[in-house]
Parts: sequence; C-alpha cells; structure tokens
Amino acid sequence: MNKKAIQIVYWGSLWGIAEATLGYVLHMAAIQLPGVPGFVMFPVAFYFMRKSYLASGKADAVFQVALVAALIKCCDFLITGNVPIRILNPALSILLEGLAVALVFAYAERRKTDVGFASVFSMGVLWRAVFLIYLFLISLIDLPAALVTDGLQVSLRFLLLESFVNAILMFVYLKIEKTARVVEVTPVVAYAALATAIMLTLAF
Repeated sequence: MNKKAIQIVYWGSLWGIAEATLGYVLHMAAIQLPGVPGFVMFPVAFYFMRKSYLASGKADAVFQVALVAALIKCCDFLITGNVPIRILNPALSILLEGLAVALVFAYAERRKTDVGFASVFSMGVLWRAVFLIYLFLISLIDLPAALVTDGLQVSLRFLLLESFVNAILMFVYLKIEKTARVVEVTPVVAYAALATAIMLTLAF
C-alpha cells in the first residue's frame, strides 16, 4: 500500500470512528437540541479531509477519504433489522460532503488561492443543497425526508444556518492549522483504525 492510500484509509477510518461515537452521541442529543449534529459533524469531517489533502497534496484524496468513511457506515447493512434508508442517507451525506470539499479544494488549486471563509461556507451549502434535492425526490415516494417535509424553516436552518456555523468553525481551524504538521502513518496503524471504525459502527 502506497503512502497516499495509507493516509486515505487512516483518515477515512478516523472519520468513521467519529461518526460512530461522537455522531451517535450528538444524534441522541438532537432529540432535545435539533441541529446539533449538523453544527458539529461537518467541521469534524472537514478536519479529516483536510489532513488527507495536506498529506497527499491532491484534491481527489478528499473524496476517497469520504468513500472510505461511507463504506464503513455501510457496514451497518451487516446487522439484520436495520432500516436501509437510515444507512443510505448518512452514507450519501458523507459522500456529498467529500465531493463538495474536493471540488472547492480543486477550484482553489486551479486559481492558486487560499481556502477562505467564502470557500468553506460554499462547501456546506453545496452538499446540503444537493442532499435536500435528493430528500425532496425520495419524499415523493413516501420515504422519510424530515428535513424537507418538516417545513421550509427546517430546510433553511439545515442549508444556511448550519453551513454558516460550520464555516466559522472550519475557518478558525484553517487559521490555527498553519502550525500543524502532517502525520506520518504506518500501514499497521491505518488497518487498526479501519478495524476499530468497523467494530464501533457495528456496535452502535
């Protein structure tokens, strides 16, 4: 396994671990505090995607990290009784997050510009807009799509407010990041992270 693949597996697995642990806790909290997962989880995911980007120097690595995290989430299909749409929707959102971040990074590369506040805000709006369109479409066949069917206010909170809060957190991180080092990862550590992510996903 080459260095780029090791980094992709490692950071994708850490993202999977975060989804299975922190994501689980925040979704429980969302029963009383709607929107909390959306405020936090995308910036967490951005951290892992950004690390893989810095390690490889390639925007495509960002989407590949998201693919690893989405496949880890799909391990829930191994558990009988799980509702497929409740696995597919989070996996799709992970892929859309990765695609949005990869596209913005690639655009910044071509323009030879830094990723600023407008860029990170656009990442959130981009993936959320596509996800809302998808939810609208599945709502037409009576599949659960609360972000659309619960009213315009809920949709706008998801699209704009959550993206704005995400952008603040992500922009602050980018300012702090200048002192951060790229982490060297061995295959053993990457595989251990992957195994841990799968076990935690199945456990929760």
